[in-house]
Amino acid sequence: MTLTTIRFAVIALAISLVSACGFAPRGSYMLDDKLTQIYVSSSDEFSPLVRELKRQLAQNNVAVFEFPESGIPTLHLRGEDISKRTLSLFENGQVAEYELSYQVGGYLQVADQGNFPINVQLHRDFQDNPLAALAKQRERELLYSELRVMAADQIMRQLATVSW
Repeated sequence: MTLTTIRFAVIALAISLVSACGFAPRGSYMLDDKLTQIYVSSSDEFSPLVRELKRQLAQNNVAVFEFPESGIPTLHLRGEDISKRTLSLFENGQVAEYELSYQVGGYLQVADQGNFPINVQLHRDFQDNPLAALAKQRERELLYSELRVMAADQIMRQLATVSW
């Protein structure tokens, strides 16, 4: 066997192994073939979550409509709920650690098929330091931004499970 034949066989074997395990690039979802068009409805159309969700939909070849149209599936999102819960305290009584919670819900409305619920709950721990208040405020904002991206990912995963 020649060197070219061996290389070709190794490459073919590697490709078949990767495709057999269900590998897909991050951020690509196997959405239903009927979900090629969608309208996203939210109380805040310009929120970071809605912008990220529309970006991910467009990345997955889903046409996002600016206005609702009949026969087009509509994703209704309720407002996001952000909260924090104290996990631990310093000896002097100041908060040392929080649990940041991010929740968003809604439903996918499909004409003649009903509504499919969408619910996302995310939690992250955050260690506070009163001596670095400005840095910790910026870190908290970055965590919330990261939670919004993760929520959009989970919404996309939930949309991938819907079939009608």
